[in-house]
Amino acid sequence: MTLPMFPDDRSSSVNSQNIRREWHNGEWYFSVIDIVAELLNLDYKRAQTYWSTLKERLTKQEGNETLTNCDRLKLRAQDGKMRLTDIINTEQTLRLIQSIPSPKAEPFKVWLAQVGAERLEEDDQADAEEALNQALERVGGKYRRLGKTDSWIEARIQGIITRKQFVEALKAAVVNAPPTLYSQATDKLYQGLWDRTTAQLRGELDLSERQNPRDHFGEYALIYTRLAEMVCTDKLDKLQIVPLSLALEIVWSVALLIHKQAQATAHALGMDLVTEKPLLKDENN
Repeated sequence: MTLPMFPDDRSSSVNSQNIRREWHNGEWYFSVIDIVAELLNLDYKRAQTYWSTLKERLTKQEGNETLTNCDRLKLRAQDGKMRLTDIINTEQTLRLIQSIPSPKAEPFKVWLAQVGAERLEEDDQADAEEALNQALERVGGKYRRLGKTDSWIEARIQGIITRKQFVEALKAAVVNAPPTLYSQATDKLYQGLWDRTTAQLRGELDLSERQNPRDHFGEYALIYTRLAEMVCTDKLDKLQIVPLSLALEIVWSVALLIHKQAQATAHALGMDLVTEKPLLKDENN
């Protein structure tokens, strides 16, 4: 076969769906036949013939074994069966593109770069997820050592994530926010939800200033606190920039709303949801 000097120039865009690829040995590998077919707008059979001729020429005339000594993998063929086919990595693909005259050469290089960037983004996301999983596992381990149940730990971890979202929503919504924004909002939330300030909760739970009350909340208290902060976050996210007073008013109104549900649950269970101590008779009436 004589290699064409000027390939079929019907289109210079790359149809990536025509190119089979596989993540192998830590990098992308592509079907050589598919690349040839795409670069030259050939059908599969003609692309096979072209590749055989090109491979022979590269080996004999140029001694380019880096490209011709390619790996083989089983990829799904047009008939649906898995068949062995020549594959090359990104570096080899760039060498192949240089060996084939095609108006798609530059678009193909751009597509290769996009494929690499997508993989890097996926890796970054995977790394972030793995880091999050490790962090959550450390948190879970800490609470397990304190004798907490799995359901309590799940409620606490979900609450930590929601708390972060709540804080971010406050930060985005409140103009000229003072350093005390988060402590003020938390106090409002606790007062409306649990009829107690942060300081009062610490006192009832016998905690120091440095200890987080939520690490000692009952499981239902964690659930209702998280629910209140979720609703606050949704309401704050729908607003433009607001003054501190309005943000605290939103937190207070949401806390009072969730308080009714929490109180009904507390009476049904006969215990304070925060401390998990039995309710007194007058509190249960």
